[in-house]
Amino acid sequence: MDRRFHQRFSTDLLVVATQLDNDLQITGQLEDISDSGICSLFPASLEPGAIVKLEILGLTIYGHIVYSTAETGTFRTGIFVEPALLDSSNLTELVQNFILSALDRR
Repeated sequence: MDRRFHQRFSTDLLVVATQLDNDLQITGQLEDISDSGICSLFPASLEPGAIVKLEILGLTIYGHIVYSTAETGTFRTGIFVEPALLDSSNLTELVQNFILSALDRR
């Protein structure tokens, strides 16, 4: 049974996470995204509970680490994005619109 509240969309975009309490910056791959969360693969673990700034496609979003689980050579990391921090905007809509506008410019 899938207990998620929002549909997830698969992606392979670059994501840069900065842990705000110590300025640790790490680059990874965005695996999937929903209106309230992100799953990414990073080369190192991020501390659950840590507040992070995420940069995806020129967008900056804030959230906190829910989990960071070791997998073969990477850490699958779940990040909750607080909807209030999105200025009442839909996260997936922002990313989808950005992707579509980038494709239109080609």
